[in-house]
Amino acid sequence: MKKQLNEAQKLASDVERLLAESRNLVACYTRSHAESGYESLTDMVLEASKTGEKLTEKLRRLSLEVVLDDMKYEQYQSELVRIHGIEVAFSDGILEVTAPVLVPHRKESYTDYLYKPLHTAFWQWCRKRKEENKEVPEFQKCTVCFLHLYDRELPLGRVRDHDNMEEKHVLDVVSNFFLVSDGGLHADTYHLTRMAERDATKIYVMDAEKFPLWVRAFG
Repeated sequence: MKKQLNEAQKLASDVERLLAESRNLVACYTRSHAESGYESLTDMVLEASKTGEKLTEKLRRLSLEVVLDDMKYEQYQSELVRIHGIEVAFSDGILEVTAPVLVPHRKESYTDYLYKPLHTAFWQWCRKRKEENKEVPEFQKCTVCFLHLYDRELPLGRVRDHDNMEEKHVLDVVSNFFLVSDGGLHADTYHLTRMAERDATKIYVMDAEKFPLWVRAFG
């Protein structure tokens, strides 16, 4: 236990250092507005974020080991979904998932910051639906649509090609809860990019026959 706490404290210190360096880079970028300066800031923020996620993962494991009260741990999991800001809704045969982050680049080495919270959110949502005797959708032949929303106040260079998105792991999580299979005979995928007030990803899952009318609404 002491060793784990020491490791967590070291990670917390690393996050603080990386954030301090990021703040200095923000000041430099504000003065120069150089694209290279923004790239350095991006790299530093990503490094701080990944380190923060490692710290979060370590604390989650620690909480699992030390919290013996099942009800208290379930409450903790519910609060995690709220903290991450993930929303799940089902209406008119369409499942809509909103996450306040972008789908990671397919070459990123650390991607648990999206997949694990998604898994927790889906598990919580499905359990609540079953307790309320409401339908938990299961799609036989569907289209999974990714709507990538980018903060319009940030550089356009952030907008990535759709084939650089790591959709597989997201699709795996969606499939575990809502699809008969994510194989090619059962699921198609489609990507859209739009500018918005803030970064986010919306995922829509629908029967394939609903897709043409749905996509027409985006122009």
